[in-house]
This record gives sequence, C-alpha cells and structure tokens, in this order.
Amino acid sequence: MDDDSGNKVSRRGMLARIAAVPALVAAATMPAVANAADVKEKEKQVRAALKDAKGTKLVLLGTGAGPVPGRSRHMTSNVMVHNGAAYVLDFGLGVTDQFARTGIPFGTVRSIFLTHHHPDHNIELGPFLIIGWIRGLKQSIKAYGPPPLRQMTEDFLRSAKVTIDFWAEDFKMKPLGMIDVHELPQPGAVMHDENVTVTSILVEHPPVKPAYGYRFDFPDRSIAFSGDTIPLESVAKMAHGADVLVHEAMDMKAVEFEIRRQIANGQPVSFDTFMKHMKADHSPVEDVGRIAQEAGVKTLVLSHLTPSLTSISDEEWRTQAAKHFKGKIIVGHDLMVI
Repeated sequence: MDDDSGNKVSRRGMLARIAAVPALVAAATMPAVANAADVKEKEKQVRAALKDAKGTKLVLLGTGAGPVPGRSRHMTSNVMVHNGAAYVLDFGLGVTDQFARTGIPFGTVRSIFLTHHHPDHNIELGPFLIIGWIRGLKQSIKAYGPPPLRQMTEDFLRSAKVTIDFWAEDFKMKPLGMIDVHELPQPGAVMHDENVTVTSILVEHPPVKPAYGYRFDFPDRSIAFSGDTIPLESVAKMAHGADVLVHEAMDMKAVEFEIRRQIANGQPVSFDTFMKHMKADHSPVEDVGRIAQEAGVKTLVLSHLTPSLTSISDEEWRTQAAKHFKGKIIVGHDLMVI
C-alpha cells in the first residue's frame, strides 16, 4: 500500500505508526468530508462540461460504497444525458443534491433505474421523486428495477401524501401521484425509447436477489454498469464491445487493514464475518481489470470504491486494474463527466 506521498509502506509499519500516534487513529475514524469550496468548484466544472455538450454524457453523481454518510464521496448514483433527456441509475444518499449541482433540469428526467435494494443504492429514491416534482420532474417518469419496487414506491408516496397535498394546495400544483413502475423479476430487455435501449443481467450480490447489472446503448455510445457483484463472466459478456464499463472495485488489502483498524478502536465487528461478506459480494480491483479486458471495452471506470478512503491514490487504484486491463482507466470521483 502507498502512503499519501506515494511511498510504499508495509501493513506492519502502518500499524506501528498508528499505535505510536493515537491522535492519528482518532482522526482516521472520521470520514473525509468534502470542502464547501471544492464542492462549488466541482459544480462549476460539471456544468461547464455539460454546457452545449455533444453526444451522450455520463455523470458520476456518487462513487462511494456502503451506507456511510458524511464522506467526500457520496453514495452510488449516476446520470446519463442524451439529446436533452436524462436517465438516472441508483439513488444513494445525496443524489438529489448532486443531481441539482449538475444543472440538468429535473424535468428532463425520462426514466430511472435501480440495480438492487441496498440503502446505498435506493435510500433516496422517494426524496428524489418529491423534490424533483417540486422542481419540475414530470409525472410521466418511468421507473425500472427489481421487485418490490412498485410496493416500495407506493408505500413511500402514501407516507408522504400529506406533504405532497399541502404543497400542491399552496402552490396550485397537480399533486404527485404514483409513477409508472416496471418491476424486473427477470433479466433481459428493460426498455427502449428514441434515445436508448436498456438491457439487464443478473449479478451475484447475496443475499440480495435479484440484483442487476445494466447496459445502456445510445446511438453514439454504449455504457455498461456492473452493479454490486463479485467478478462475473456474464458482466464481461454484457459489456462486450461497450465504450464504457462502470464497475465496482474493492482494494482487498485496504479493506482488511481498515476493518482491523476499526476493531482495534472498539467497533463491534467480526473480522471473519465482514471479510466473508466482502469476498462473497464484491469485486477485487485486479479482477475488475480482467473483466474489462475480456469485455474489450474502451474505457474502464472504477466506482463504488471500497474502501472509500482518500489515502488510496488514484494511481494505486489504476495500477491494480492495469495488471489485466490495457485500455483507458478512470478512477471515479463525484461529479466527474465522462
């Protein structure tokens, strides 16, 4: 593992350094929070990149893994824009603010998609719908995702009915009602409109079933998303020949170090149980490179990064993925335009 200066340090050395400097340990337990000035600068950059953009653009709204609030990386979410229409994939905490920062009008959102039902992917679906409605989101929006997406959406809108009705009465708006939800009990064809054709595959993310990866074929670009999964040949097949593959990525040694550090600081976590979950549910970054190489994609985007530590440099992520993948590698950051 590299330290912040890029020098190689051993795990034993890191443990010794932490043991010798307790204050460092305390600081390390706190998630890195984005600086307000940095967020404003990113907002300017993403808006500039999207202004008068030609062709399909992908914006990474959130690139962190897990339901951990308060970090510089928001939870997972993405938006694709083509011909003035927006398509949103996954709804981790903070997606509504992040979407607003792009400057993309809420009224341009045509369809929304969910890969699976974990909180870092679906927790802000309901708030996005209500705030989006207030900001111009159209009732005609369509939603696609695993069951029980329809029940979840109905339940949320029912719980928010008083809020919706008060706002509609006060501002003379048509109340937000149930949207057009399409549950996907099986993989395959998802939807098609004049801008994009969307397909899905099953991925392995136990115990969540079904969990999906998606491919979006626009006229000028194909963008594939692994969703949360272990390395799968089916992901390589889905992404075959795509321009972009956005794949979750895990630094296994860093995960092991991080969980041991948390345990040493009193976290009630079992190392063996935690690591069993990580190995059964997520993809080591080296294997992500192998999947991308087999798929023959032009660009690999590493996202849903585990662990989401600022001490792991972009170069370190790229180096591991590049052991197998020879194409372009992008380490995802929030509000990055691709």
